[in-house]
Amino acid sequence: MRILLIGPHWDTGRWTEYCTAGLRAGGHTVRSVIYSAELDQTVRMFGRLRRKLVGAHRFHLERVMDAMRRDNARALEAAEAHQPALIVVLKGEVLLPETVDRLRAIATGQVVQWCGDNPSWFPNLIGAAHLYHTFFLAEPSYGVDLIKHGARPAFLPHAADPAAWAPSDGEPVTAGPDVIFVGDARHNMGHLPANRDRVERLELVARLGVSLDVWGRGWEKLEETYAVRRHHRGLTLLPAAVVGRAYRAAKIVLNVHHAQMREGVNMRTFEIPAAGAFQLSDYKARMDGLFDVGAEIAVFRGDDELGEVIRHYLAHPAVRRDIAAAGRSRVLHDHTYEARMRELVEQATRT
Repeated sequence: MRILLIGPHWDTGRWTEYCTAGLRAGGHTVRSVIYSAELDQTVRMFGRLRRKLVGAHRFHLERVMDAMRRDNARALEAAEAHQPALIVVLKGEVLLPETVDRLRAIATGQVVQWCGDNPSWFPNLIGAAHLYHTFFLAEPSYGVDLIKHGARPAFLPHAADPAAWAPSDGEPVTAGPDVIFVGDARHNMGHLPANRDRVERLELVARLGVSLDVWGRGWEKLEETYAVRRHHRGLTLLPAAVVGRAYRAAKIVLNVHHAQMREGVNMRTFEIPAAGAFQLSDYKARMDGLFDVGAEIAVFRGDDELGEVIRHYLAHPAVRRDIAAAGRSRVLHDHTYEARMRELVEQATRT
C-alpha cells in the first residue's frame, strides 16, 4: 500500500523514523514528511540580523509561523506526488484543519491521526479532530472529550524499535548507577501546563542514598534546594544505542510518566525492556493489557512505596534479570513498531 506518513522532528524520540521503518517492514511503500525540523537549525547571519531588528519575541513568532506554513505546503505537495491510499499523521499539531481537509481530498483512502500527547493542548488537533477517519490515542482517556469534537477515537499504545535498542555484539559489561532516569524534567514546558510530579518523584530517589544518574533537559534549571540537581549528568544522551548501553549498565531504570498519561504508557515503557534492561515504572491501568505486571515489568503504585520497592529490587539481582528478560521477550513479540503499524493499518482499512 502507498502510505504517506507525516510526523514530527524529535531528536530524542525519533517517532517518525521508527513508524516509517515499521510500515516498510510490513511491505508498504512509504513516503515520510518530517515537520518542524528547521526550527532545530542554527539561526544564520540574516536571521540574527532580523532578530536584532524586530526583537526576539517577534522574530521567534515569525520563525515558527514561517516553518508551519512551509510544513503545511510540503505535506500537501508530498500527498499530491505520492497519491497515497492511506495518510498517517503523527500528532501533526502544525497542520491546519484546512490542510487536513485537503489531505482527505487527495488520499484515495483514509487519513488517520496517532497522538501521544493531550490533544487539548494543541488547537489545530482539536480543530481537525472530526476530519480524521480514526483518531488513535496513546492515552485513551482523552477520547471522551474528542468525541465532543466529532472525532472517532481508538486506543493505540506506543512501541519500540528493537534494532535501535538491541545490545551490540561484544558490548562490554560496565557497572552503572543503582538507578538511572533518562528524560526531561518537564516541570516548565513553556506554553503548556506546568507540572512537577516527575521532579518530585526523582527528588525522592535522590534522597534515598542510592547512586543515581539523571539525564535530560530542565533538571539543571531546578532550584538549588533540589538534591536531584546534583545527580544531573547532562542535557541529552543520544542516540538510542547510547541510551540502551546506559540502561543496561544500571541496576534499575526508572520510568516516571508525565501527568498527561493517566491510564496509558509512554514510549519509555517499551524501550527500556527492548534494551534488555530492568524497568521500574509508576503503575498505569493499561499496563495490565500490555505486560504481565510483576513478571515482565516492575511497578510502584505510589510515592510512599517507591523507596521500599527500589531497595527490594536492588537486593534481588536475579529477580531483576528475570523480569528484564521476560519484558524484552514480550516487547519483541507484541510491541514493535512493525506490529503497531500493522494494527494501525488493519484498523484504518477495516473501517
